[in-house]
Amino acid sequence: MRLYAFMQGVGWPKSYVGKILAICFVGTHVPLVSIVLWLVLRGEMRDSLPILGVALVATLIGTALTFAGVAGMLAPVVQSTAALDGYSAERRRPALPTNYRDAAGRLMASVQSTVLSLDETVGELQSRATTDPLTGLRNRHWLSDQGVKMVEAAKRRGEAMSLLVIDIDRFKSLNDMHGHLFGDQALIIVADALRESVRRVDQAVRMGGDEFCVLLPGTEAALASEIAERIRQAARLSVDRLLGPDVLTLSIGLSELGASDTGFVDLYSRADGNLYRAKARGRDQLVVG
Repeated sequence: MRLYAFMQGVGWPKSYVGKILAICFVGTHVPLVSIVLWLVLRGEMRDSLPILGVALVATLIGTALTFAGVAGMLAPVVQSTAALDGYSAERRRPALPTNYRDAAGRLMASVQSTVLSLDETVGELQSRATTDPLTGLRNRHWLSDQGVKMVEAAKRRGEAMSLLVIDIDRFKSLNDMHGHLFGDQALIIVADALRESVRRVDQAVRMGGDEFCVLLPGTEAALASEIAERIRQAARLSVDRLLGPDVLTLSIGLSELGASDTGFVDLYSRADGNLYRAKARGRDQLVVG
């Protein structure tokens, strides 16, 4: 450790492999340097040039073989370091060999298994953080991060984007009348209707309580209206079949990303305003701005 600390302080060589190879170079040349000094002190340098030539060639060959061998033995350390750096910088999953049983092999296997285990844990935590536990839809946290970025990207590229804001009519009365388990079942039914009605590129989100929204990338108001009506009808059919007729209806507000919108807030505000207009007009309907 002291030698390592000294070389770190000197700052040369910069890489770990370079430090090892520098030590190897010095070690392999000590015999040759010792012979040269001994011959110089004895005054026999001129007469020993052939011997020195042989010693020099042998030293160079030995140095090259040592460098090649040490570099190969250090490869597992270098690969493990690169794997950790790649995961840290880009969350790139490593592909290190795990079939070697010496210390270097166990190091690679340990790095491989640890990083993969960490990646699974990170993925699970991210999924939990952005998924509503009751309905399995995206949640408000996802919307405030990824959803906002989707709208900003559409605005930047000049692409169409529509937003639906959906509310279950008289949901509090349903809860008070039938209980919270009934209310949870109603939320799940609406979430299933959303999944059934939207396209693969669309993103359905439970905002909280009985409010949902759907981001519709690349979609103008006309097509978004068709999707909204499909959601309303799918929810009605599912509710009528599972909970009874006329138990639950949906009010929906729709807005399309406009040229004057600065981003998600403007898009959402208009859709939310249209939702309140749908409520004021008697509920169970879609209002488009």
